Amino acid sequence: MGKRIELRYGSSSQTAVLPDSWTSIPLGAEELQSSRSERDIVFDALSNPVGSPALETFAAAGETVGIIVSDKTRYCRTEFVLPLLLERLHDAGIRDSDIVIIFANGTHPPQTEAEKRTVLGDEVYEHYTILENHSREEGEFELVGTTRFGTAVELNNALLRVDKVLAIGTILHHYFAGYGGGAKLLFPGCASYNTAVQNHRRTLTEDGYFHPSCRDGVLDGNPVADDIWDAVRFFPPCFYFATILDAKGKLVNAVCGDLEQAHRKGIRIVDELYAVEVESEADVVVVSAGGYPKDINLIQSHKTLQRASYALKKGGTLICLAECRDGIGNPAFLEWFAHPSFPEMRKAVLNNYKMNAHTAVSLRQKAEDFTILFVSSLPREDVERTGMQFCQSLEEALSQAAMRHDTARCYIIESGALTVPRLANS
Repeated sequence: MGKRIELRYGSSSQTAVLPDSWTSIPLGAEELQSSRSERDIVFDALSNPVGSPALETFAAAGETVGIIVSDKTRYCRTEFVLPLLLERLHDAGIRDSDIVIIFANGTHPPQTEAEKRTVLGDEVYEHYTILENHSREEGEFELVGTTRFGTAVELNNALLRVDKVLAIGTILHHYFAGYGGGAKLLFPGCASYNTAVQNHRRTLTEDGYFHPSCRDGVLDGNPVADDIWDAVRFFPPCFYFATILDAKGKLVNAVCGDLEQAHRKGIRIVDELYAVEVESEADVVVVSAGGYPKDINLIQSHKTLQRASYALKKGGTLICLAECRDGIGNPAFLEWFAHPSFPEMRKAVLNNYKMNAHTAVSLRQKAEDFTILFVSSLPREDVERTGMQFCQSLEEALSQAAMRHDTARCYIIESGALTVPRLANS
């Protein structure tokens, strides 16, 4: 009998047995054992800001502060960290009435009241003014400048009405911006739809392919990241606090201070944790996004497909577990797959780019390069429309893969939303 594996799926998990004839190799970070408590990690970071005064001297009594937090799609341990940072602001003499909390939804849909409460915690949610970024809301944004790449930077008015900004997020790899967190919290997190579209279109080459420098772990020379970081000069004064989490959502490190300098320090830590070198590409990769909320919808789960593809031979089989309880993530996303061929899709995307069109291009490319067996609660027809194959369970997917591969080198990735395989000597 082959090895039994268990992978997270939504809020539960699925188990199955690998074929006897396959050689399986787990990929992922070792479970981290920290001698520091989560509270100590936060306080150690606050005591050692990078390139910036301490938080309690960054903001002064009488000033107003806008606190930016990530939405439900990016778990940051906000409910734990935010109260500790609020204490420091209170120590600086900042009144509760001078604080506004802004969800950096970017172009994501509004959250329910229950979802916002879960992110912030009951006490914070009930005590402070809470806003969300509604990217399509006319009159909610102001043009503050244009990047050297031509992107109009339209920021949420709420950011421009405060004296200082405290941006709280988490750092992890990002499949086209290099890394999440950092300046992305403001742009596109608190920017207009128009600004986000202009920036995200930079993922595409002139012939409509996904840009090779738009990938996990690439910051410098990445056309999307270059555009985002060029916009920092238009931001209000900003203090940055970023968490670094393990696969179970536990806080294992943190950085804070100057937006760019602290972020650069944080991405080095993230690379050490989650960039995993592989000797060769596999015949089969079996991957879980890591459960909810990492597999909240198809667009978010695509990040897992992208990372798993780095370790897979062309023509290989990719099995992905992603519940997608919130559906696709953008109601217009599937429309791109109505084009009968990949060249026709690329042409349509170039002629009429809309948000998430680049993700459609990337997914279509992978569906042509690999056999993707997608285990999900999405309707079968939606999955198969993208070029992937629908499976009801991990067991079914492995059975189908076994018919394609009598023998196989197989990588098992438990946390695909975090683990970034890197081919040795590439």
